[in-house]
Amino acid sequence: MAKRLIKDERIKTIIHNIAEDFRFSHETGDYALLFYKADTEGAVRGADIEAMIEYLSTGLSELQDNIQWRREFLSENPGVDEIRMLENLGVIEKEYIDLLEFLR
Repeated sequence: MAKRLIKDERIKTIIHNIAEDFRFSHETGDYALLFYKADTEGAVRGADIEAMIEYLSTGLSELQDNIQWRREFLSENPGVDEIRMLENLGVIEKEYIDLLEFLR
């Protein structure tokens, strides 16, 4: 069984940020539990690595393809700072890419 110890502080932070997003939304599904476990244990094992890659790849694809969603969201929420929202999405995109590189 393959095992990746998470020693790099950036990777630890990324996993923690994703786990915190799940905690904030009170999610308890398989992916949420996967990130909670990695955040707590500081390691990713076997099939969990593949599941994490699947989650990140899907999320990254959706993030990159969501221009229409952004337009609708911004039109429904005129008080949202578009620049800040795009910057936040850019940070998430970079985190997903960095974590995928670590896992592959």
